[in-house]
Amino acid sequence: LEKLAILLPQLGFFSRVMALRETNWDVDKALALLRRFVAENDVQLKSLQKKRKKVQRELEKQQEAPSTSGSSDSEGGSSESGSDSGSDSDGGERRKRKRSDKDKKRSSKKKRGKDKDKKKRKSKDKPATAKTLTHSEDFGKYGIIRESDAYAKRNEFILWALEVKKTDVENLGKFEERDLFRDYMEDYNTGTLPHRKYYDLEAYERARAAKAAAKGAKLASKRKSAVNDEEALRQQRAEERQRLAAERLQDAYREIKYSDKGQDMREQELLRAQMALAYKTGDTSKAHRLLDRLQPDELKKK
Repeated sequence: LEKLAILLPQLGFFSRVMALRETNWDVDKALALLRRFVAENDVQLKSLQKKRKKVQRELEKQQEAPSTSGSSDSEGGSSESGSDSGSDSDGGERRKRKRSDKDKKRSSKKKRGKDKDKKKRKSKDKPATAKTLTHSEDFGKYGIIRESDAYAKRNEFILWALEVKKTDVENLGKFEERDLFRDYMEDYNTGTLPHRKYYDLEAYERARAAKAAAKGAKLASKRKSAVNDEEALRQQRAEERQRLAAERLQDAYREIKYSDKGQDMREQELLRAQMALAYKTGDTSKAHRLLDRLQPDELKKK
């Protein structure tokens, strides 16, 4: 009976006893019979259970209220019903304890769910912290160059070596120049060069010239009324000198890049490489001839 009461608390004491009698007190068969009965009469059982709960609450209220009088006849008449209701009330108390335990579990689960929701909302509401850029995030910001781009980036490399490394590339050997270019290439690819002009010198000069021209146009529009003023003329001359200097600088870079001087420098580099190869292979006569060709004309005359 206790097993049936635990597994099927919605059924009363007499229902469990009748099922055991029908199955010759076989608990498993009685459990199967009662479950089939519950499945077939679910709606009716729920309504009966509600009524039983209501009756139990009324009985509990009557037991709690102080009794002023009693008679032996009424006690004798209600002895049988009291035994039945007592067994049902025991089952009802067990069911109440189970329901209270279930309610506690549900409330604890709800609290945990609410706590998780609060944590999620807090994490969403937190402001995103500013990320500090690292070399990996800046990698390739201005493009990526390789050793094969040494000629294309020679002007920028020479300027960087002069201003940053305080080194004249023309005075370096081939291998030293290659190692220095690797340092430049690493700073270029990681975006850590100290100035934009070392990435693209020509674009930098164009932007600078355009900025100077725009600034000159603004100053000219502001000083139209004072064109004949000596200060305005002096400013115009200074701006003109700056413009001419910028143009001369651009012409000098173009000359290095496209003129015969640039060709001569490339030929000298080729001769140096051939001379180094001749020394390595032991062809000293060829190395001396190449050395004579590399020497300036003034030294040859002496």
